[in-house]
Amino acid sequence: MILSASEWTGVPLAAVLNEAGLTAKSRYVRAEGNDLGVPPTAAEDTKPFYYDKGLPIEKALHPDTILAWAQNGQLLEHLHGAPVRLLVPGWSGNWSVKWLTKLEVMEQEPDCWYHYKFYYYGTSPDDPDKELITTIGVKSIITQPNDDTETIPTGVHMIRGYAWSGAGAIDQVEVSVDGGETWHSAHIEQPRDRFMWVRWSYRWDARQRGRYSLMSRATDEVGRVQSHEPRYNNMRKNFSAIVGYPITVA
Repeated sequence: MILSASEWTGVPLAAVLNEAGLTAKSRYVRAEGNDLGVPPTAAEDTKPFYYDKGLPIEKALHPDTILAWAQNGQLLEHLHGAPVRLLVPGWSGNWSVKWLTKLEVMEQEPDCWYHYKFYYYGTSPDDPDKELITTIGVKSIITQPNDDTETIPTGVHMIRGYAWSGAGAIDQVEVSVDGGETWHSAHIEQPRDRFMWVRWSYRWDARQRGRYSLMSRATDEVGRVQSHEPRYNNMRKNFSAIVGYPITVA
């Protein structure tokens, strides 16, 4: 898993849309990028098309949704979508269209291939009630002890990790050493910014030898709690379920 954070510079998408003019029928904004091709899972007779996404107008007008041209104080590199890309903080990265070439205000939801054929939640690829993957879930992970650590000695150990959410800042992290039977509050370190992962730690006094299952559970500032149940999606994106880390105290 890769975690990263950036400072972005741009103009609110709302400023551009309002300058162009909106009406009561303006319900979606289709954003098209300059990457042309055919997805590997598309039908054999599919002709090349440009990557596009259709933002609901409420999200398009949100002040955090921007047209970005710089990252960390430098003009965007081609790899990151230069010269201008859409940036939709808090939502799955597939909404942040790179190499932006066109914006189209629409009355109906656009028929974007990457909506219900690729980035969706559902019980299966044939689910008639698919849901678009939008807001990133609440997620926490344990990084210490790491995946390569199978045994630790008795004594005091620091359990550490990261937590994040697409809906707001992380408000609480809890740790379980018994597979979720009991939970204990962890310390969240600063900074604790919205859209940013946070570091957390828990002091574990492991006096008894034996097998343990370490888990972490995060809660964000809008009350969403990390779930035990993963949600099916075609690309296995946004996995946010609680998982256990087995370890032996010897």
